[in-house]
Amino acid sequence: MQKKRILSILLSVCLAIGCAGCSQQGSTAASNETAFATADEGAVEIAFWHSFSSGSNLEAIEKIISDFNEVYEGQYKVVGTYQGGYADILSKLSVGFAAGECPVVSFIDSVDTPQLIVNDMVLNLSEYAAEKDPEFDFGQYIPGLMNYGTGADGNYYALPCGRSTPLMYVNLDIVKEATGTQEIPKTRAELVTLLEAVRDNTDATPFMCDMVCWYFANFLTSAGGHFLSADGESDYFAVDDAALNAFSFWENLADEGLYKAAGVDGLSAWEQFVNGDVAVLYQSTGTMTNIYNNAQFEVAVDYLVADKCYSVATGGNNLILMNTASEEELAGGWEFIKYATSLEVNAYINEKTGYMLNNINSGSLESVQKLWEEKPQYKVAYDQLEYVDDQYVSPYFASLNQEIVALLTQMLQDGSLSAEEATEQLLLICEELLPGGNAETYP
Repeated sequence: MQKKRILSILLSVCLAIGCAGCSQQGSTAASNETAFATADEGAVEIAFWHSFSSGSNLEAIEKIISDFNEVYEGQYKVVGTYQGGYADILSKLSVGFAAGECPVVSFIDSVDTPQLIVNDMVLNLSEYAAEKDPEFDFGQYIPGLMNYGTGADGNYYALPCGRSTPLMYVNLDIVKEATGTQEIPKTRAELVTLLEAVRDNTDATPFMCDMVCWYFANFLTSAGGHFLSADGESDYFAVDDAALNAFSFWENLADEGLYKAAGVDGLSAWEQFVNGDVAVLYQSTGTMTNIYNNAQFEVAVDYLVADKCYSVATGGNNLILMNTASEEELAGGWEFIKYATSLEVNAYINEKTGYMLNNINSGSLESVQKLWEEKPQYKVAYDQLEYVDDQYVSPYFASLNQEIVALLTQMLQDGSLSAEEATEQLLLICEELLPGGNAETYP
């Protein structure tokens, strides 16, 4: 397979998978070739796909939609539908785009945004704003949250909405039972010592986190390794055995009974944590409110532990406008994504869900200052931005992420791969997937 054909091939694969969810939109899916849909009252209907399925996250997005529709009553009507997780949305958008049937607005996993940009699937927001809304200021957003939505041309193609970083959640009741104190680990060595105490002195699972690239990347970069090159076309996994060290650390945790993969009894990692079965959890900021609302024990939140350094990547969702929409729909969609990512609305999302503040002026809001005083855990993610190390801004990352998840599953859940074998396969995958393949030295 030629590397330059990777993205077009991915679209073909998505077509082969099929997408029943795209057809669910029916009349709300729009294209340039069809007349824009209108609601009963004559308002332009704006189809919006999201990934907030339940709890405080769903309540938040439903309120935002309702409030927007009230403000723009008779002009625009946003119709939001849950379309599954980020991977589901990416697949459905790929299928819908090829068929000319897409929503106007959609969530997209921030790290998947570059893929849609290079495939010319999303609206160039910089050009659109320059023509239609020249006073709009993209500089209001925290720069580190704009990286995935910025094209190689320097233009913006997405706005940060429910953005997140992973955090460390700690069940202090279990920690006290295991160690006699409630001290929170700051380093990798301290984390391992705590997990061993939990294993030896309690019935709890010491550590859980989902098998996703976020944590593989953290184990790699916090140890001083690098992930992808700045242009997103090469990897550094072979330099200083970076990937092998990350795989090995995770494998050793599992072998020593310190880590257990999620999925027991059909429960997610955070649900098992909330049930009081897990001592330490690595999980998104976007789950913070659900955790605090449901946990019946004392919870602490802190940075992901350091090895040689603190390091964390951002994730969560961006808001995009699909360029298959009509002019009328794009106008309404533009107003909606501005509203949903505005200073005050974003502060509401942060308090309601735990997803991150996105505006450079967020800390000046009285509501945010009050929240930080009453619930200081909500400030942790904001402060951790100091250590953001987003090393996988690449149009190839969506495919690479799927491959890494598959390798982690085989290593940690199926037990069919060792860390050495997972590393060997990853390097072969990258040599084929990435135009620059495996780099031999750091830049």
